[in-house]
Amino acid sequence: MHGIDLGDSYARIAWPGPDGTPVVTGATDVPATVDATGPDGPRPARGAGARSARAGLFTGAAERPAADPLADPPSPAGPRGGALRPEALTGLVLTALARRSRECGGGTPQEVALALPATGGSEPALRRAAEHAAGLRVGRVLPESVAAALHYGAVRDGVRLSVLVYDQGATGSDLSLLAVDGDRTVRVLETVSQPLGGDHWDEAVARELLRRLGSPDGPVGPLLPVAERLRLALDEAPEAWRRVRWEGAEHEVSLDRETLRGLVEPLRELGAGAVGALLEAVQDRGGDVPGTLLLAGGLSETPGTAEWLEERFGLTVRSRTPGAAVAGGLALTGDFGLLRVLTGPAAARPRPAVDDPDPRGRDSSYGGSGGSGGYGGRPAPNASRTRTDPGPGSTAPGEARPGEDSAGQEASWGDRPGPSERPPDGGTAFPKHGPETPRTPGPPEPPDPPAAPAPPAAAPADADPALHPVPVQQLRATRRDDHLLLVWAWPPDSREARVRWSLDAPDPGGLPRTGDVRCGRRSYQHDGGLDLRVGRGALAVTVAALTPHPAEPLAEPSALILPARPPLVRYEAVVRRGLRGLRGRTARLTFVADTPCELPALQVVHGLGRICPAGAADGTVLRELPARRLEARIPFTVDLPFPATRGPSWLICLPLGADDAAAELRPASLHRLKVS
Repeated sequence: MHGIDLGDSYARIAWPGPDGTPVVTGATDVPATVDATGPDGPRPARGAGARSARAGLFTGAAERPAADPLADPPSPAGPRGGALRPEALTGLVLTALARRSRECGGGTPQEVALALPATGGSEPALRRAAEHAAGLRVGRVLPESVAAALHYGAVRDGVRLSVLVYDQGATGSDLSLLAVDGDRTVRVLETVSQPLGGDHWDEAVARELLRRLGSPDGPVGPLLPVAERLRLALDEAPEAWRRVRWEGAEHEVSLDRETLRGLVEPLRELGAGAVGALLEAVQDRGGDVPGTLLLAGGLSETPGTAEWLEERFGLTVRSRTPGAAVAGGLALTGDFGLLRVLTGPAAARPRPAVDDPDPRGRDSSYGGSGGSGGYGGRPAPNASRTRTDPGPGSTAPGEARPGEDSAGQEASWGDRPGPSERPPDGGTAFPKHGPETPRTPGPPEPPDPPAAPAPPAAAPADADPALHPVPVQQLRATRRDDHLLLVWAWPPDSREARVRWSLDAPDPGGLPRTGDVRCGRRSYQHDGGLDLRVGRGALAVTVAALTPHPAEPLAEPSALILPARPPLVRYEAVVRRGLRGLRGRTARLTFVADTPCELPALQVVHGLGRICPAGAADGTVLRELPARRLEARIPFTVDLPFPATRGPSWLICLPLGADDAAAELRPASLHRLKVS
């Protein structure tokens, strides 16, 4: 499945790569704005008359052009001069994305996943634009914040956490508070939008350029495209240059990261104020304050953004290709399986209200004084309604039963009156489900005895008691690559456990140094443990089961200290035939490491037969490779002559020292070691 992120300025498309990792097109490959002023008609482009296709689709109004924020742009016209509908403008951008996917090797999109902005939008309009205007089949539509959470792996089985997604785009920034449950349910609790984005940064840069060009009061519109290119270039280099024509002369303008940081510092402070206000609001109402902030949007790729936010708020800020977070997360939905997305805080479950069976408030077979039962001060809904002595005020035959109206239809729980309702004249409370049965005149009744004090109201049946962390027994850990599988013995009265970990050093892959998740017992039993992605470094793990009873004062905490795993080096063997006219074949070995490490001395072993050799004694040693230094993600290749053989043969690499733990050597694919 292809994932499409339709932004306000640029659009991106992603698809799963050979190893399952999404491949995302460049940040500025396909503009999300449509320009109708060119000779070839409307097309996706950035220009003075371009307008955002998404803004027109979701608002139905023309967006301000990128060059002049105050001008009113003309409506893009169709081939016959008529104005194009917003769906047609969006279809032009989506068609350009599909073409870009074919050019980059992603193939023609058969099914796509789309994203809705956090500020809201029309899903039917987005589907119409994709299906009718672009000819795409829409598989899923998710909020942008949920797609970013999928990109960072925040939605996993058995993991409950609260995260904050900070999406900084071109025209505005969105803050979304997400509650992730262990059954792949994501609830968007709250969203705060701020009209502050990359366009405002470009305006600040353009005003600085005007000052350098000697026209501090000049219009910023003509310099906005140059300012945008300078700002985007600083994502890759510490300084950028551009040539601009101003007042009939050519000028060279430059911008460095330090100058950009000073220009946009007031704008950053405004954005930080929104983040701080949301965190304070969550804390004031007693909610689960998030400990992790996920960055998304092209503006978040500005160098120093993650470090600045982490230092400002003390949160764990994750910033792994934030500009591709939405598109990459959408591309993962094809094989993700079940995913439920809800909006708004979880509503409290309503408690059924049952009419008072005794209108006079006397003790009856329901138990309690004045009709107070065991379900929040009212009789339980399933309690027996048998009476030994039907007294005055009982329901006559043929009348409506409690919980039904006079027509025999079941009434909703919220419409049923409570037992303490009284008529306006202050008389005795009577049930609302039927008229009172006439009473036969008789001798006066003796006065009622003094009522005993009412017992305290019982706690609601669905209220969870206070839970206490208790150490677990038989805690064990198994590591595989950058994943950690934890298993332990659960206490009998525990349904949830809290797992925390801390890395000794920063992870080269960008994983957070600390983590805190909750694991449900049902998910644990279904998966056979708790799987965490923690990297290959040394770490400390603690597990505490949550039970209604506190732990013993001297109980030892359940913790594990795990050493770092050696760096992983993957290798691949490819046998090539010699050039025409030359005999023999050549074997090429390629070694790649994710982190800088020392490649130990190796033996290249060639084995014959259908079984892969397990050691040098099972084949012939073709060459011994000396130890050398490997840089991160830079391939190291070795070519060596390959002997002529018949039948199946294998080519493997083995360390010279059996106890050499400098690196873990692993073939990229076991079946590819069979070279003939």
